[in-house]
Amino acid sequence: MKQVPWSIIVALLVIIFLQRECKHETPCTKETETHIDTIHDTVPYPVLRYLPKLIYKDTGSVRWRSQPVDTPAILSAFFARYFYKDTLLNDTNALIVVSDTISRNQIIYRSPFLRIYPHIIRQTTYIKQKASCRRKLFFGIGAGRNFNRFGLSASLLYTTKKEHVYSFSYDVLNKSFYVSMYWKIKFSHR
Repeated sequence: MKQVPWSIIVALLVIIFLQRECKHETPCTKETETHIDTIHDTVPYPVLRYLPKLIYKDTGSVRWRSQPVDTPAILSAFFARYFYKDTLLNDTNALIVVSDTISRNQIIYRSPFLRIYPHIIRQTTYIKQKASCRRKLFFGIGAGRNFNRFGLSASLLYTTKKEHVYSFSYDVLNKSFYVSMYWKIKFSHR
C-alpha cells in the first residue's frame, strides 16, 4: 500500500512530461548575416623611377665652329618618325601602356592600351541559430541541510529546445532520488 502514492506521483510526472514535450514544435528562427568584401591584392610592386639623360651643350666652345654643318642629317632626323612605348601602370589592378609616334617634334599618333584586371568579390553568409533552440545537458552537485539531516547530491539537468528544464538528482548520503521540472517565466517588456 505504501507504493501506491509513489506510483501515482511517477505516473503523473510521466503524463506531465509527455504533455509538455509532445506538442507541435515551434520552428527556431535563424538570423542570417551577409558580408560582402572586395579583396584587393596588396603585393607591393617595384616603382621604376626614370632619370632623364642629361645632354650638355657646349655653346661657348670655338673648336666646333670650324666643323661643317650637316643640314641633310638634321632635316632627316627632324622628318623621321620615332616610335615610343611607355608603360604607365603594371600591377595587379591594371596594365596601362601608351604608344606614341613622333615626327617633326609633334605627336602624330597615340595609341593607349588598357587592361583592367577583375577584383575578387567574396560573399560570406553567416547563419546564426538562437541558443534557446538547442538541447543542453548539465551536470552538477548540490548540498543542503534540514533540521535533522545533511544532504549531498549529484544532479543532471536537461534543457529541451522549447526551453523546458528537467532535473534528476541522487542524494548519496540519504540514498534518495529527486526529479524536478522547471517552467520558464516570461515577463512582458514595456
